[in-house]
Amino acid sequence: MMDVYINFPADTHVREIAESILQDFDLHWFPDYFDAEVQIIKDRYMLGNRTKMIQTISAGVDHIDVAGIPNKIILCSNAGAYSISVAEHTFALILAHAKNIIENDSLMKSGTFKQSPTTLLYGKTLGIVGYGGIGRRVAEIAKAFGMKIVAYTRSGADDNVDRLTDDVAELFASSDMIVLSIPLTDKTRGMINYKILQKTKKNAFIVNVARADIVLKSDMLRFLKETPDRWYLSDVWWDEPNIKDADLQNLILSPHVAGGMSGEIMDLAFRLAFENVKNFFDGHPKNVVKKEEYKMKSERFLGI
Repeated sequence: MMDVYINFPADTHVREIAESILQDFDLHWFPDYFDAEVQIIKDRYMLGNRTKMIQTISAGVDHIDVAGIPNKIILCSNAGAYSISVAEHTFALILAHAKNIIENDSLMKSGTFKQSPTTLLYGKTLGIVGYGGIGRRVAEIAKAFGMKIVAYTRSGADDNVDRLTDDVAELFASSDMIVLSIPLTDKTRGMINYKILQKTKKNAFIVNVARADIVLKSDMLRFLKETPDRWYLSDVWWDEPNIKDADLQNLILSPHVAGGMSGEIMDLAFRLAFENVKNFFDGHPKNVVKKEEYKMKSERFLGI
């Protein structure tokens, strides 16, 4: 029987989900045993002599010391597990700004009845940087609004994409709204800089539901101060949870909740992670991480 170690505290409900999917496996629960062939983790891993595969509950792996995992051990993310909730949150941010929801709510509660123009999504071009599970789901919703889709991706596209581009700057220049849904890797860290931001259209807005460090903070703050008609709508911020420099008028922020905090969302995430463990033993794991893209350890792993 194959050993699987769940490397985080799990309640009865999570255990029931795991046991229903991994019926033919010997499950070990935190903190009893870790030298198993497969480890399922949230944040940290413990390498055992028998470890062959590590499966994350999270979609991203930038918070994990990927560089410390030997090449012989497969690392799989949980990409796609949160795509529905993140895509919904993306449009919550978009609509909050396009329809002046936050400003109008504040005015109405203060007793001020002031009507102002709103932005129509229909016919607008939505640029998507990163066309994985989240990007594809965002495109599906955007099509329901009658939007045109431009995508920057290395993983191919589907029928919802009107045009592909391999030039991020060109995507920024041709889009009315831009969604960042690309993983944070050594290659994507800081990829959105001042030079690219300057390409944006008048009244454009950028939505970040990926990771803060995809964007250079100093460049974004400078850009927002210089162009008050451009907006940054973000579910992530630099150095979370220590929120600084977020007092600009052309910002709408949420506290990294796009992935969802509810039980129904986490149930899906756990289920997909456990199912991928079965996939691994069947010889076809999904979401295998290219560890060479994470070789640059962050300061937290170096202990600086």
